[in-house]
Amino acid sequence: MPISTLPSAQEFEEKGHTEVEFVGFRYTGDESTKTDHDVRNRTGYNGPPKFQRGQVYLALLPTWLDPEHVENSNIGVHAVEARNDFDVIYDPERLAEALLERNYLPPDVFYEGFDPWMRQHVFDKLELEDVGRIRNKDDEEPFRDQLREIAGIERDDEAAVSQQRADEYTGRFSRSDASKIVKLLRQDADEIDLRTAGLTDMAEYLTRFEADTVETAVDVALGDADLEDVDLDLEPVTDAGSEAEADESASE
Repeated sequence: MPISTLPSAQEFEEKGHTEVEFVGFRYTGDESTKTDHDVRNRTGYNGPPKFQRGQVYLALLPTWLDPEHVENSNIGVHAVEARNDFDVIYDPERLAEALLERNYLPPDVFYEGFDPWMRQHVFDKLELEDVGRIRNKDDEEPFRDQLREIAGIERDDEAAVSQQRADEYTGRFSRSDASKIVKLLRQDADEIDLRTAGLTDMAEYLTRFEADTVETAVDVALGDADLEDVDLDLEPVTDAGSEAEADESASE
């Protein structure tokens, strides 16, 4: 999901007619998804007017507009602040955390072909060191390490490996193929509903199993091996803490 801003924001800022700031905001109301054109029309947010509860939306929004030069000078981030069903995020710590939660860092700021004006605003707000442009997801780690430090989050290497595997499966399999693979590995239909699960959901489910087990299931599901000729280890991957708890329970 890109970082949103008005097409005219850079021009107005360069003329001294506006001040913009990198912010985040999220819907905190009762609905799971909120369609709200008022937020878009009154803030300078240029994304779709649908907001999922709890999800952070990132934008460069006006904090001031010169009424002598801008016709709609009453729009800006203050319009979201006035709402009791939206929360505005200004602090670098939570903005960095919101960026880390995304599968991919916003291409318009971090990837090759980035928008220099937008990149400058984000980097200045977060005090990020420019360690180069990103060409693929593997190049994100130097920036993610900085974001973790800003957010006060320790790097979880195990989670990083799991995410890399999920990304690999998402890019490698179609939803139809992933469904066949998951169907071989799951022991209970309640674990994941293949009728409604998306490709990302299935890819994340596959990371519960050892990589070799998934590859065996791939061979069977895609017709390169027969089920009776292979041995599928259907035990999910567990961490050391879970194993220790299980051992302690068994000894009691």
